Amino acid sequence: MKYIPNESTDPYFNLAAEEYVLHNLKDDDFFMLWRNAGTVVIGRHQNAMEEVDLKRAEELGVRVVRRNTGGGAVYHDLGNLNFSFFTGWSPEKDISYDVFLEPVISALEKFGIRAEKRGRNDLVVEEKKISGNAQCVHGERILHHGTLLVNSDLSVMPEVLSVPCDKIVSKGIKSVRSRVANICEFTKERIDVETLKQALEESFFGNRPAARLILSDSQITGIEELADEKYRTWDWNIGSVADYSYKNARRFPGGRIEVRLDVKNGVIVKCRVFGDFLALIGVEELENAVAGCRPVRRELENALRGFDLPRYYGFTPEQLLECF
Repeated sequence: MKYIPNESTDPYFNLAAEEYVLHNLKDDDFFMLWRNAGTVVIGRHQNAMEEVDLKRAEELGVRVVRRNTGGGAVYHDLGNLNFSFFTGWSPEKDISYDVFLEPVISALEKFGIRAEKRGRNDLVVEEKKISGNAQCVHGERILHHGTLLVNSDLSVMPEVLSVPCDKIVSKGIKSVRSRVANICEFTKERIDVETLKQALEESFFGNRPAARLILSDSQITGIEELADEKYRTWDWNIGSVADYSYKNARRFPGGRIEVRLDVKNGVIVKCRVFGDFLALIGVEELENAVAGCRPVRRELENALRGFDLPRYYGFTPEQLLECF
């Protein structure tokens, strides 16, 4: 087994690195530890608009990226340590979550922390979740990765993962919210990301020094290309979702506005605008102008640019955009 050092905190690069290693490095087992600066990572089959307050995330500088594994949305910052394990797989080979979690549990025991597996893929301490895990298979290789909340800023999590559930109806996989806690809350010893990294290396590799694989310039270039082509794109992170319906309403001085959308393949196919605002003309042209746009503020602004909304409808473009 080889250890792949990765000091990047760019979530797009890091998710691309996982995919690159899974698809291209097959001659050994590999282990990687890495961190993301403020990021929401959503599961492969989730609707980002249903899981993340995208407006609040943008305000806080929190990025949103979709991973290749299933499961729910999680918040990462530099106080969260991620681990990835790559190994061979076949339908006959038993690769349970326990195989990968036992070394993590052992590493935590060095700090007097008694973690236990709960359900299929979580680690908990005193009934609070400290780690979530997921897996995916590509050919004859499997990726197992997980999070470890060391000393994360948990106050940001509810701000970016809080979305009114009545706004969107879709077939996306919904996150199950758990009571979470930082690992540092359960030990009297000083523990931070660096000390836990060292403990994990020792736990996975034993007393022998970890053999290191330093990614070559060409491998890093391949990862960056994958990040640009996939993980930094709106289509993958936001648009790659199950079809869904959306509704939202606001009340302004000029009256109540309600917007309803049907979205297919990341594109608005139908828009309806309702309300008790005083309009001089119908809203059909507004609705038709929005159809065909992606639900992205820039595209919606461009679609509405030719309408004199205050004169004919009694509300401003900003007020209407708040409803999308």
